[in-house]
Amino acid sequence: MACVLSLQLMGLAAVDQPRGSQWAEARARWNAQAPGSYHIAVRIEALGNVCVQRLEVRGAWVRRVIENTCDAFWVDPLTVDELFALASDIESIPASRCSPSPHDCPCHRVFTLRRIEYDAAYGFPVTILARSEVQFHPAARDFWEYLWQNQQLPTCQPARRRFTVQVLSLTPLAPEDSTQTSAIEKVQ
Repeated sequence: MACVLSLQLMGLAAVDQPRGSQWAEARARWNAQAPGSYHIAVRIEALGNVCVQRLEVRGAWVRRVIENTCDAFWVDPLTVDELFALASDIESIPASRCSPSPHDCPCHRVFTLRRIEYDAAYGFPVTILARSEVQFHPAARDFWEYLWQNQQLPTCQPARRRFTVQVLSLTPLAPEDSTQTSAIEKVQ
């Protein structure tokens, strides 16, 4: 019985719950006062790699890519609209998913941290964090079938995933001026 209880505890994790209303309030704040044009600098950490994007955005379109070291990543240029879409996607992912596949579930990937922070003045997402790891899934029948058939615990790869997007700066631009220097800096 103690073994079963400890296995169940290993399969549980504290998860920050998504905050959809915070997203909606931030989006409304951005829509109400968003600059029509801006420079944005973003740092992205994924799969153990770090990259940076610096973009000039006009009317929600990327007008110019100043720097993009994210060529090897799946990450497209991140405008504020794309940051809101990404934040929504991160919030909508289930707290756990079967691993290695949806049809074989002796293990599951569990979010251990999921947090979105928004700029107080303009509302755009300044930080998007997602952390997950693979754990035993004793609530699933597949876990017990695997244990019974193989007489050992399933091999749940302890692969931890870290995904972080940080807005380093967002600089509003005058409609005709692409060199304005005042910036809204992310507050740490």
